[in-house]
Amino acid sequence: MTGYRRDFICRERLLHRTAVEVQQSDGFRSRRDFITILGGAAVAWPDAIVAQQPDPMLKKLPRIGFLASSPPPLTQPLFDAFDRGLREHGYVEGQNLIIERRFWQGDREQLAKFVTELVTHHVDLIVAPTTIEALAAKRATNTIPIVTATAGDPVGVGLAISLAHPGGNVTGLSALSDAAVKALGLLAEVVPEASRFAVLMDSENPLHAQGLKQLRDEAAKRHLEILSVEKRSANDIDPAFIRMLANGAQAALVLSDPVEFENRGMIIESAAKHRIPTAYMWGVEAVEGGLLAYGPDIADLNRRAAGYVARDMLQSYCKEPKLASFRSNRRSGFGS
Repeated sequence: MTGYRRDFICRERLLHRTAVEVQQSDGFRSRRDFITILGGAAVAWPDAIVAQQPDPMLKKLPRIGFLASSPPPLTQPLFDAFDRGLREHGYVEGQNLIIERRFWQGDREQLAKFVTELVTHHVDLIVAPTTIEALAAKRATNTIPIVTATAGDPVGVGLAISLAHPGGNVTGLSALSDAAVKALGLLAEVVPEASRFAVLMDSENPLHAQGLKQLRDEAAKRHLEILSVEKRSANDIDPAFIRMLANGAQAALVLSDPVEFENRGMIIESAAKHRIPTAYMWGVEAVEGGLLAYGPDIADLNRRAAGYVARDMLQSYCKEPKLASFRSNRRSGFGS
């Protein structure tokens, strides 16, 4: 049986199971109350079901926990891309799945509490887009499937044994593990007179620690100097660029994390204000005014991660073996 045919049958079973449950719920005894759109594998619910919360039916739908540092509008493009990816696979929030979002606002203690809360709520799957979020989720559960969108070097940070066979409950896509080294090479070409490069980073992020080591190894080959500059919150950004100048930095690289991405506008402005040529890890940051970037389309990675969510939910409901893998494309990262 082909993968397409198997997925179609699984989706039919899920829709049939949900249809039966709706028909058995109070007030929905007619088949006319339940409409399935099989072409898109989506479900159109009567308005009453959406409006009446909490409704018994909503508790029976697949339930996803979604971790993010900040709510929209800062993260709206990423949420929109993820929702678009779900629709491509026949899932629509509020119709045939529920999403519980938790915004940890850069507070790692709060992140740990939210992960524990989602595990306690027995969600069917956790979406943990970044390295920090995926590591927090993995520490809390080894049974609930976890899907990540932009985790860097999943093997190196301990999310997976290998990309092809992760060996655990984490799957998804990643950013390039050597993106920072590539960005350093590009920045050195753009600013050939620079010999001291600052790295804006968070030393508590294991991916940043790896990136810093890679950058220092590469800098040694090029006879360049690397200066690490700490950033934990938005309040650290402009003072960090002031410290760069005070320590003689001639250019800078910005390692990505939720705080960085959500405050990318402030970082771009500070780099321009202090006249420090700066390279970034996401393509959108160059589009939005940064000097240059070496990295993927972060919104598209979130859209594609939704495919892993759809696959894992189908396999869970159809009781089929999980075909886990991490994907990594050379242009963009942990997936292809």
